[in-house]
Amino acid sequence: MRLGLCTWCFGDVSLPEALRWVGQSGFESVEIQCPPVRSESSWYQGSGLNVGGLTGPSRDAFMAALDEAGLRASALVWYTNLLERDERRRDAAWEHLGRIVDAAAILGVEVVGLTVGRDPSAPLGDCLAEFARRAKPLVARAEAGGVKLAVENDPMCGREFEDLPGNAAFCPQLWENLFAHVRSPALGLAFDPAHLVWLGIDPVAAATDYAEKIFHVQANDVEIFEHRRQDCSVLRPSGGWFRYRIPGFGAVDWRRLLDRLRELGYAGAVCVEQQDPVWQGSLDRIKEGAALARRHLVQFLP
Repeated sequence: MRLGLCTWCFGDVSLPEALRWVGQSGFESVEIQCPPVRSESSWYQGSGLNVGGLTGPSRDAFMAALDEAGLRASALVWYTNLLERDERRRDAAWEHLGRIVDAAAILGVEVVGLTVGRDPSAPLGDCLAEFARRAKPLVARAEAGGVKLAVENDPMCGREFEDLPGNAAFCPQLWENLFAHVRSPALGLAFDPAHLVWLGIDPVAAATDYAEKIFHVQANDVEIFEHRRQDCSVLRPSGGWFRYRIPGFGAVDWRRLLDRLRELGYAGAVCVEQQDPVWQGSLDRIKEGAALARRHLVQFLP
C-alpha cells in the first residue's frame, strides 16, 4: 500500500507547488481533483488538474512534476452529482467525466474516482438504475483504456435538500444493487471509512465483504459527539453530532482496518483526505494536519 494525500485541500495553491510539498513530506502518491476548466492555457488550475489542457507538452510537464516530487498519481477524481435534474448539466457532467477517463488512460493513472449522485425526486433504486444506464458507455471506455472507476461512498447529505443523501451509493446494500446493475470488473469503490462509521457501519466488515471491489482508499476519520446525537438523532446529519477529522483523531481503528485490507490483498493507495476543521484556517495548518495524519498512518504500513 502507498500512502498518499488528496491535493484538493491546498485550494488555490498551484498543483506543481502542492506536488512538491507532498513529495517532500514523505507521501508516495496523490489523489488529484479534475474539475471542469474552460481555459486550455495551463495543465492545472489551483491544485486541480485541467484535463482539457493536457496537450503533448502539458502532459510532459505534469509527468515531470510528478517525477520531480517522487510521486505517483493514484487517482484522478471528480465528485459531483451525475444525476442532476437539469438534463443539460447532467449531460455536461458525464461528458467531463469521460474526458477524465481518457486523460487517466493517456497518463497511465489506474483509477478515476466519482460519485453516483442523486435525483432528489427519485427513489434511490431508480437513481442507481439511471446511473447504470448512463454509465454503460463510460464503463466500456474505462475497460478499453485500462482504467478503473471507483465510486465514493460519501452520502453527500444536504446537497439538494437538508439531511437527505445526495449520493445513491453510500452503504453496502446500495453497493450490492449498483454492482448488480453494472456487472463490470472496471467498476468498484473509492472506500472512505469515516462515512461508514457515522452511518453505524463497521468499515472493517464492509471492507471484508467488498474487498475485491475496493480500488482506492481515502484516509478520512470522524469524531462522534454522543450528547449532540442524543438531541438531534441520526436522521439529522447536519445536527453537528459528528465532524470529519484527520486519521488518529477520530473513531476509525486504522490499525485494524489497514491490517485487514493488507490481509485481503489490497495493494493500492491510501490517500489522506484533509478536511479536519481543527487543522484548517491557513496553509501552514493544513500542511501540519496532513503531516500529523501521515505520522499516524505510517506506523501501520510496511
